[in-house]
Amino acid sequence: MKIARLDSCELVFDNGSRVSSHWERDCCERNYADFEYLKDDKVCMNTDFKEPLVFQKVDGYGFRFGNKPSKMFYVPCYSEQNGYYTSEVDIYYNDEIVLEGVEAELQLL
Repeated sequence: MKIARLDSCELVFDNGSRVSSHWERDCCERNYADFEYLKDDKVCMNTDFKEPLVFQKVDGYGFRFGNKPSKMFYVPCYSEQNGYYTSEVDIYYNDEIVLEGVEAELQLL
């Protein structure tokens, strides 16, 4: 399956499978996975992924997904807030949680 489209909210494969992010909003924060980061990665955009996909937290901010060993791609995660709220985000594959509490890089407003 290949990536059919991506935007700031999700990544969609040509078979309809989706990768998305979500967090429980407390008040004044926005935590998200930056799927658009992959848009300029020609290798990722042309990769034919196989099921099952692997999802991994990385040291620092964000996560990797794909097929081991050589088809793993990094997605950064960000948190826009004033520094008082959680900076974690959960990652979903077809509406089922695959990674919980992925650390997002804090972007102070």
